[in-house]
Amino acid sequence: MKGMLKEKGKFLVVPFGRALVKLGFTAEALTALGLIAAAAGGYLFATGHLRLAALLVLIAGLLDSADGTVARLRGTVSPAGAFIDSAVDRYCEAIIFSGLLVHYLTLGNHGLALLTFAALCGAFFVSYMRARLEGLGKECRVGLLEREDRVIVLAVGGFFGEPGVQVSLWVLAVLSHFTALQRMWYANRVLRD
Repeated sequence: MKGMLKEKGKFLVVPFGRALVKLGFTAEALTALGLIAAAAGGYLFATGHLRLAALLVLIAGLLDSADGTVARLRGTVSPAGAFIDSAVDRYCEAIIFSGLLVHYLTLGNHGLALLTFAALCGAFFVSYMRARLEGLGKECRVGLLEREDRVIVLAVGGFFGEPGVQVSLWVLAVLSHFTALQRMWYANRVLRD
């Protein structure tokens, strides 16, 4: 799935971004709205409203995809903006997965709570590997499951209720760690060359 959704999504995100610019939205406003949507989604996951939570996760993901496009269209791309966007992305993922963690702990299902924690750790490892390698001056766009892919997997699962969320968590836990290992292998190779 690596980059597939991102590439295909450009056909939707760019016109959406143009429309948002015409409406007066800034990249910063979209980042903030994405965080609010993720927080609402996390709360709804925690309270067991899985389908509505999935919708908000999808909205948060769409806003996250659009903020960079809006920044480019407005000519306001900056290292500070990219840093804030990346940091907010981590908060969004933490909030969403924490909502699911609370949901499963409330139900007394420690196995699914542990699976949720594993999916969260995998997502953070994937992001960390990229940030660390790029901090060392190397590009890192390798791996099977990027952030956009994770959003889609979780949102689609959520639309199918409890069974769908559980399948999504298995997919995310396994493929996120696999992606992190792919990036670790890639980093080892490019840093030794």
